[in-house]
Amino acid sequence: MKEFKVLKIIDKFKGIYKKAGVDYDVMRLIISTKLLMDGRRTSVAFNNGKKQKPDSNQFTKALMMYAFMGFFLMMTLVIKINIMYQLSVYFGGFMFLILTVFISDFSSVILDVKDKNLIGSKGISLKTVNAAKLTHVFIYMMYLTIALGGFSILVSARYGIWFMLVFILEIILIDLFMVIVTALIYFLVLKFFDGEKLKDMINVVQIVLSLTMVVGGQIIPRLFNVMDLKITYTPKLWHYLFPPMWFAAPLEMIDSGHVNGTLIAMSILAVVMPIVSIVIYIKLAPTFEQYLQKLNNNTYKSKSKKEKLSFRISKIICRNKEERVFFNFTNSIISSERSFKLKAYPVLGLAIIFPFIFMSIGMHEFAGIMEWRAKMVNSKSFISLYGVAIMIPNILILLRYSEMYKAGWVYTTMPIKNTSSIFKGSIKAVMYKLLAPVFIFESIVFIIIFSPKVIVQIVGVLLASILLIMIIFMTMEKALPFTQKQEVAEVSGNILPVIITMLSTGLLVGTHFAVTFIPIGIYIYILILIIVDIILWSKVFNVKWKSLK
Repeated sequence: MKEFKVLKIIDKFKGIYKKAGVDYDVMRLIISTKLLMDGRRTSVAFNNGKKQKPDSNQFTKALMMYAFMGFFLMMTLVIKINIMYQLSVYFGGFMFLILTVFISDFSSVILDVKDKNLIGSKGISLKTVNAAKLTHVFIYMMYLTIALGGFSILVSARYGIWFMLVFILEIILIDLFMVIVTALIYFLVLKFFDGEKLKDMINVVQIVLSLTMVVGGQIIPRLFNVMDLKITYTPKLWHYLFPPMWFAAPLEMIDSGHVNGTLIAMSILAVVMPIVSIVIYIKLAPTFEQYLQKLNNNTYKSKSKKEKLSFRISKIICRNKEERVFFNFTNSIISSERSFKLKAYPVLGLAIIFPFIFMSIGMHEFAGIMEWRAKMVNSKSFISLYGVAIMIPNILILLRYSEMYKAGWVYTTMPIKNTSSIFKGSIKAVMYKLLAPVFIFESIVFIIIFSPKVIVQIVGVLLASILLIMIIFMTMEKALPFTQKQEVAEVSGNILPVIITMLSTGLLVGTHFAVTFIPIGIYIYILILIIVDIILWSKVFNVKWKSLK
């Protein structure tokens, strides 16, 4: 079996694992096997006989994307202004990215019940199984952390060697803290819920965690006073609720030499809380594995009314029988497959909150909510509705993956004339099931804030979002819906659609903003979008069978 270099690093902590009651040799073998399997691409229904390389470069592409994000995150540390402020913002952003990736890509690993069923039945302790699972996640989180924090570590050296060493230690502690705390939250949900209700609550927890980190990232900069370009910090008791400030405190003391009770207390929390969370998790690990078995229980009644509604909708929005078949097929998978929900729902949560975050910039300058709203009515802040579009590629990329990917052979048994019906039906289902509810909710709130006159602007954003969907589809690697298995090594591997989305969204936002200065500009913009959408919709989904991945 291939020997992975990262396991030699894990070997350095062998004693800690053994003291925790873990069978280290067995755990190492399990992890080695998992890493080997992660590097293998699964053959699917339509690979056109292409042989896949044993070690996929998808994870490398993902790391490049995270390094790109890490470069911009690093910019908060380049110019010294106020270390406490800068690091609070930096660690807030870092924790948000780490948690987002963990929730969307690694939660399915933590909540996997297959290990206990397959490995646990061979006499291996639940503690060892759980340790292997967590270590497997930590290995990939380590790669992710190096990509996200590598540039920042280099910049931290300008503040001194001790500053850099503590900075590195804190990044490691943040990784441990974020993963363990998320797992402990899942533990509480598993304890109090059962069956399908449990699975729904897990999705709710993921959305809440995502939204909490985003909102927290907006609150932290507001804890500091900015006067005449000078940033000052006045400690308050409730500031202890913000973990990014815990980790900023030790570095503030190292850099400024200023020591007070607040900074000392926060520094203690930065060290103690991750360690305490690990100890608690180790104690609860066997119980956690037992609770995971609840995920196999199903107690909900069938949702026939919703299914009947989707069938009626499909007859209205799908032009032919083939489209309707794949619309209903995709809608059914989205509604029932848990792994898809585990990845998609947190993304939708972020799509809901992003427009409001953009609108809230500068909100603290107003005396009250009514004064802010009065300002909004006559502003062009409705452009922030494009924040929903930022999350579209994440949803479309997920469309190719499924737990039941081996069933992809059914496509070969169906009398399908061309692939356009497959993709059109599936994307319409995604728009109906996932994107439409978010957009409708946002639209209602925007009408309340900006008055009904904003409806025409909302129509423009909607048409632009449809255009974005087609642009993203053109840039994606083409694969039939639900025919691929997503290995951990392929996390967020499709970087091009994300970059294209950012550039295209920026262009559309700029265009939309510009046309608002022309008396009938928005109507011309809408007319052009309608024409472009119709033309592209008839062209972009005509994918040749041999082009499918």
